[in-house]
Amino acid sequence: MFQIAREAAGKRGSFVKLVKLDSDDYTVIVRSSEDGRLHHRYMGPDLAKAEEIFNFEVGKLEIPGG
Repeated sequence: MFQIAREAAGKRGSFVKLVKLDSDDYTVIVRSSEDGRLHHRYMGPDLAKAEEIFNFEVGKLEIPGG
């Protein structure tokens, strides 16, 4: 299966999730508030790269109350 390592929620259902897969790979999944679709921004074994992309995508979120 998988484990959600980190996640951040934005306005109107948007979110960013950093997920660790059982295959020891990581993926970053983004759901934008504009189209509501899921987008993969990274998939691979490099945790540092996955965290870098996660942090970049979180910076683009509209945070509730912000």
